[in-house]
Amino acid sequence: MLIADYKTNGYVLLKNFFNSDEIKLWETGASYLKEVPEIIGGPMKYFEKSQINDEIILNRVEKFCDYLPLLNELVRGEKIGRLLKELTARNYRLFKEKINYKLSGGGGFRPHQDGAAFRKFVDDELITIMIPIHFSDEKNGCFRVSSQKYLKELLPHVNGSIELDEYDVKKDINWQDVKMVPGDLLCFSSYLVHQSNDNLSQLDRNCYFITYSPDNFGDLRDAYFAFKREKFPPRIERSSEKDYEQWRKTLSREIL
Repeated sequence: MLIADYKTNGYVLLKNFFNSDEIKLWETGASYLKEVPEIIGGPMKYFEKSQINDEIILNRVEKFCDYLPLLNELVRGEKIGRLLKELTARNYRLFKEKINYKLSGGGGFRPHQDGAAFRKFVDDELITIMIPIHFSDEKNGCFRVSSQKYLKELLPHVNGSIELDEYDVKKDINWQDVKMVPGDLLCFSSYLVHQSNDNLSQLDRNCYFITYSPDNFGDLRDAYFAFKREKFPPRIERSSEKDYEQWRKTLSREIL
């Protein structure tokens, strides 16, 4: 059933995938990374302007597995690896990891496919797992998937977004909310068209997004993060002599 759902829809939601001890590890890691200071060469912290009051707030933290061994064990562990192989009959390895904090006031993401951003590294299907730290629903900007028929092909993107009428975010009929609670896991393909709305509630919506690439491409994680650090590093690492706007324009969400 799970395999059929994934092949047909491009995603599958597993309720209560993680036990209470695992949930605690995810929660502790998210809390720690939220508070850890910006460090040159450390976890990659990015910020955004609040949609409520223009305050500068945390948007995300990337590349954290090098610093948190217990989270690294979960991310690269057998439990997740078995699931990915069950769904695809292929072996996958870690490509990139991040937490989207989506604090109260955090902005949404325009319609896009993750695969459009990864073609430089992998011309194949990647898989991302989403792990919520908080209850996630329409009030705090939950993950939304396209109502269009799922196809394993990349659509044209303009400045990081799909602009076709059938993916218009103003038409709710185009989208399905994916509501989640801590312990759940959402697994979705890099071909899946998805988006999310702004979080205009008073409730945060922290979620991990862990992306895996096919094992036969080798270990691409270091190359990916080295490339990103060159093109769009965290603000603490940026040079006043370099222009980062070209990269910023490719993002489906404005990030500082």
